[in-house]
Amino acid sequence: MIGREDEFNRWYDEIHLDEVLQISGFKSAQRFIVTEQQMQPSQSHSYLAIYELDDDDLEKTLQNLREASWLTMNNALDFATIDVSVVRALGETKFTSL
Repeated sequence: MIGREDEFNRWYDEIHLDEVLQISGFKSAQRFIVTEQQMQPSQSHSYLAIYELDDDDLEKTLQNLREASWLTMNNALDFATIDVSVVRALGETKFTSL
């Protein structure tokens, strides 16, 4: 929420990530912030969080998240602005040869 970014970031970094990683099936988590330098002038979001999930039973992992009513939420989080996508890699990570 506008004007509450510090509170949101503190909650996300100090509470939320650690709690989510306690849910069975979650392996890692990392946050990113959108930089000022962009290929497109307008960005719909300011932050990105990437969670690595256990592929063995993806539906069970997502169900575990849905059932985690014990997660500490913060009203600085605006659910109307959140997009959640579950993706799967289409191949191995490629690296530059330079």
